[in-house]
Amino acid sequence: MAGLAVVVTGAGGGLVAAYARHLAARGDGVVVNDVDPARAASVAAAIAAGGGRALAMAGDVSDWGFAAALVARCEAAFGRIDGLVNNAGLLVAGRLEAAAPADVERMVRVNLIGSFACGQAAARAMLARGGGGAIVNVASGSQAGDAGLSAYGATKGGVASLTYAWARELGPRGIRVNAVSPLAATAMAAGFARFAAGEGIAAPVLPDPEASAPLVGFLLSPAAAGVEGQVVRIAGRTLGLVGHPRLLAPLLEGDWTEAAIARAFAEVLGARQAPLGLAAPAEDAHGHA
Repeated sequence: MAGLAVVVTGAGGGLVAAYARHLAARGDGVVVNDVDPARAASVAAAIAAGGGRALAMAGDVSDWGFAAALVARCEAAFGRIDGLVNNAGLLVAGRLEAAAPADVERMVRVNLIGSFACGQAAARAMLARGGGGAIVNVASGSQAGDAGLSAYGATKGGVASLTYAWARELGPRGIRVNAVSPLAATAMAAGFARFAAGEGIAAPVLPDPEASAPLVGFLLSPAAAGVEGQVVRIAGRTLGLVGHPRLLAPLLEGDWTEAAIARAFAEVLGARQAPLGLAAPAEDAHGHA
């Protein structure tokens, strides 16, 4: 496969640095973005030292002008943009009553608006070239609800919604849009683990970041043709799809007064409530490649 030209946001460390290294190792040209210039430069330099093609561009993805400039830099350096790994984000843990407004607003700005701004810039460039390309957003299992991560999870739920809508908008024009939902040991995860330990919240044992990188590579590649609008969960050796929001059966028909609704929950719907959290289906715990 000829090398792709890919922008990877938030790639100064952790999971996304692993994504950038993986893509460069298979021959892709990579624009390494991070809000921290030194971190972006370090990842790009390490890739170049290993024989890969990479350049750094530091900046804030939630700035609409910067998002457009980031895509333009990819086009100037590599002649086009084929892919976007829309990852840049931040996590500030905190229970609802203790959350600082400034932290919530920063997460919304970077995680959600930043993802939208970069996705829009990449889509515009791909469409101007006649279509073709792939966007990989980065969601999270926290979109299903994690104690202490309501604001972060809400932004990632928003990223999942962007994925579904963009796939419907862009798929017919040749641009595939999917999302990954990774679980890995990163500085962000370590920060949440410290918060969780102090709050009595269970934190999972996390796999190595490198384990998630091949999924990103696959979703950007032509091998993923036909995979559209999916949130793909990878957690070490476990791979699967995250269900989309759906109405649950049964749908009851009637004239819905408060008393009638109360009876419906007492007799039918109360026992059919969707469970909280991201859980594997009970009837199919583990499959094998």
